[in-house]
Amino acid sequence: MKPNFVSQNEVLNLLNLIRPWHMASDIKVRIGSEADGGYVLPSCALKSNLVFSIGIGNEVSFDKALAERGAQIIQFDHTIPGPPLEHPNIRFLNKGWGPEDNDTLMSLRSMMDLMDWSNAAHPILKFDTEGAEWESLDQTDSGDLAKFEIITGEFHDFQNLINRDYYEKVLAVWSKLAETHYVVHLHANNAGGLLMLGGMAMPRLLELSYLRKDAAVFAGHSNEPIPGPLDRPNLPGRPDLCLRTF
Repeated sequence: MKPNFVSQNEVLNLLNLIRPWHMASDIKVRIGSEADGGYVLPSCALKSNLVFSIGIGNEVSFDKALAERGAQIIQFDHTIPGPPLEHPNIRFLNKGWGPEDNDTLMSLRSMMDLMDWSNAAHPILKFDTEGAEWESLDQTDSGDLAKFEIITGEFHDFQNLINRDYYEKVLAVWSKLAETHYVVHLHANNAGGLLMLGGMAMPRLLELSYLRKDAAVFAGHSNEPIPGPLDRPNLPGRPDLCLRTF
């Protein structure tokens, strides 16, 4: 039986699952805002014609940029009454993301059933759901995740990693994603600051961008600094969080 406390070695093994990989056959681009709401992705994202955008609030610069390039965007958010932006390529549903369907939430499988996948090119899953991502991803089938060439989102509440159950949930989710995708970009959201976990500095909020393993040629792990040249502080006026200082 594992001890209730989470060891430093376990945290290191967990973080190894999100160590970024270098794309030898693609470059990165920033899409959306120069602050919170912008995402750093492989450039193949610019060719996407299908985007699932879950948890949008009032920041839709990412969705707008891809809609204007011709992508069909389907937005999900149960915390706002309607779409912040009207656009012919954007469809809004007043539903949130959850592990199963109910009056206010939909599973990813049900969301995916709303769209025609027959001509999908470079499909993207983008989310910022204030912590709901863990249960939702945990209950999502790996085969459904594999249909998305690009997955990008914000992962929350790493201060809870000292809790064994929370750690196991994060481990399960990141292990599932690692079956089909590589992390190609990692950025710490400076809104949450840093905490000490197992003797290591850890952000409370992380932004991760994944690329499906068959979508590029990968040349080992990346040596790019974190933050990288395309990163911007989520909260302007505050310094970005540096995760590679040596």
